[in-house]
Amino acid sequence: MVAFDEGAAFLRFRLGAPTLGLVLGSGFSELARAFSPSEPVAYGSIPGYPAHRVQGHDGGVTAVELGGSRLWIFNGRLHTYEGLDALAAAHPVGLLATAGAAVVVLTCAAGGLRDDDRPGDFAILTDHLNLLGDDPIRRLPPDGREPAFLDLQHVYDPVLADLWRDAARGAGIALRDGVLAALPGPCYETPAEVRMLRALGADLASMSVVPEAILAHYLGMRVAAIACISNLGAGMGASAPIGHGDVLDVVEQAARRGARFLKDGLSAMLF
Repeated sequence: MVAFDEGAAFLRFRLGAPTLGLVLGSGFSELARAFSPSEPVAYGSIPGYPAHRVQGHDGGVTAVELGGSRLWIFNGRLHTYEGLDALAAAHPVGLLATAGAAVVVLTCAAGGLRDDDRPGDFAILTDHLNLLGDDPIRRLPPDGREPAFLDLQHVYDPVLADLWRDAARGAGIALRDGVLAALPGPCYETPAEVRMLRALGADLASMSVVPEAILAHYLGMRVAAIACISNLGAGMGASAPIGHGDVLDVVEQAARRGARFLKDGLSAMLF
């Protein structure tokens, strides 16, 4: 896509051509360090890259050799609550696809909406509810969209999901399936909204992933998405305030504990 050409060429020159991409959400920076990656390319140096404004999402892009293939790691993501539209929030995926990556793994912190959820647990996404009020495909010129109307039945690749389940079993990590509700933020959900999401069939809530997953699917990439449950939804159990710092702490600890699972899952994507 023309909008991503210059940035993708810049990153290919700096990092080499990718086979696989990884987008790290809140608290997942620990995983990037576990790979001993290259020096990061700052987001601000990438032509056309939207400005970053959120703590824990400003680490830049690094590259790692993994199983004879090259992995690009976006250490931090973009969000619609930063004032971006859904296409801009999915910018890393556009760069990956334009640079030649065939697979993307998306990660995020998410509120757990099941009664048996525990902070620090992991889930593999099988579907989503897009409640952002926006869609990256809507932002493409109507006369240039192909297809004009995108089928979203198989956004999250079931074969890749099985590979992640195998990695979790091998590492002794609990991994449940999940339907993610994407909300615009930046406010966390109210107890009434949590009850609504549960009634709609969601069992995870986040402010990300969905724009990237939709754009990746449109661009022909295979998608896997891993959520770390950072807290229980408002009104579920303890009534302590939900804070971004607490979310980061929970996910950072889970990423350290689940480092083998996460690395094995990424290695399994290279086939």
